[in-house]
Amino acid sequence: MIQRAQRFTRARSRFGLICLVVVFSTTGCGGGSPEMEGEPEAAAAEMESAGPRVFFVEPADGATVQSPVTFMFGAENFMIEPVGDGDIHPGAGHHHFGVDTDCLPAGTVIPDGDPSWIHFGTGSTEIDMQLEPGSHRFCLQVGDGEHRTLADLSAVITVTVE
Repeated sequence: MIQRAQRFTRARSRFGLICLVVVFSTTGCGGGSPEMEGEPEAAAAEMESAGPRVFFVEPADGATVQSPVTFMFGAENFMIEPVGDGDIHPGAGHHHFGVDTDCLPAGTVIPDGDPSWIHFGTGSTEIDMQLEPGSHRFCLQVGDGEHRTLADLSAVITVTVE
């Protein structure tokens, strides 16, 4: 009987030890530290507070390139959309690309038919262009459904074509 009690006590001790190991090993697999839990929300809040912007993905400002040149545009915290029926959607618009011209003041209707301006009314974000050798200045500017420029949504680069 004593041997049986000793075996039972040893088995119970082993079982208890196994339970403790399982409990302590799984508590380390929790949801992470409190600092990590707030990081995605903080990153999202930082992006929202940064405000919308448009930019050239390529080429880089000051680049020396060969013709034809591929221009790619990007946008953050702003939706690039096709013109559609001409309605204005807050936080959305489409690209306009000025070649060897300055950007237009906010609220200005981007001229249609002016060879200095290319409209991207389909919502596209890139173009290949044949350019003469020399230095060229480009303005990327966003327009709403009525092709009016939006405040603070423009970027300018200069590239040299060899």
